[in-house]
Formats: sequence, structure tokens, C-alpha cells
Amino acid sequence: MSFSNSLKEFFGLGQYDPAVDPYYDDPAYEEAGSTSYSARGYVERDYEQRDYTAAIISVRPRNYNDAKEIGEPFRDGDAVVMDLSAVDKPTAMRLIDFAAGLCFAARGKMHKLSRTGDEHLVFAIVPENARTTVGELERAAHLR
Repeated sequence: MSFSNSLKEFFGLGQYDPAVDPYYDDPAYEEAGSTSYSARGYVERDYEQRDYTAAIISVRPRNYNDAKEIGEPFRDGDAVVMDLSAVDKPTAMRLIDFAAGLCFAARGKMHKLSRTGDEHLVFAIVPENARTTVGELERAAHLR
């Protein structure tokens, strides 16, 4: 047998020999009974989610390594106000992307608190069921 024939046989591309298959003449297995399955439905949560007033944590990161100061309070359910004025633009963009990922993963919301042309670049991220107004976030960022 040549190398190419053995390679074809190994991958099942060679000619089929019914004498090699011991189960060729056996009847096909069929299970008696119903094969219909019910679709899985949406499972309701066992507890009632309640809105709560989150603590507002102000953070002024100096570099990307300070991202944990943003992520840990948000993970714990607190709103985080980020003043990104102290970092360069590429680092600020990375921190904004990081915060957007946090919001997406935890179903939170992101707010831009600073206005265009303002000297400060301030964003806030708020957890899913937190009752926190934009005014409260602006006061925590000292913008009001």
C-alpha cells in the first residue's frame, strides 16, 4: 500500500469496503418513544431586584495601572466618577474603553459629565439598578 493510499484510508477518503465494517448489516438503532423536546424558557430570578442609591466614588487616575481604582468600586455596586484630566489622550482613551467594557459586562451606564471644550475630561459609570442622577454625579466631580 502506498503512502498516499494509507493517508486517504486514515482520513476516510479511500474506497469503502463493507467487509471491514462489522456493523454494516445490522439494523439502524431507533429509540422508541417521543423525541420531541420542550424549548427551555426564560427562568425568572428568585429574588426581586431593587433600585438602590449607590455610593459615588471619585477617581483621578494618573496612568492605566490605576484602572483597578475604577473597576473595583464599580464591581462592588458603586458609581464611579473619573476625572481623566491628569492623563494623556491615549491613556484616557484606554481608560474610557476599559470603563465601557465594565458597563457592558455589568449592564451599567456611562455618562460624559464634562462639556466639549472644557478643561476637564470627566466620565461617570453607574451600575445597572443604581438610582443616581446626573446632577449628583456632577456634584461629586465638582462640576457644579
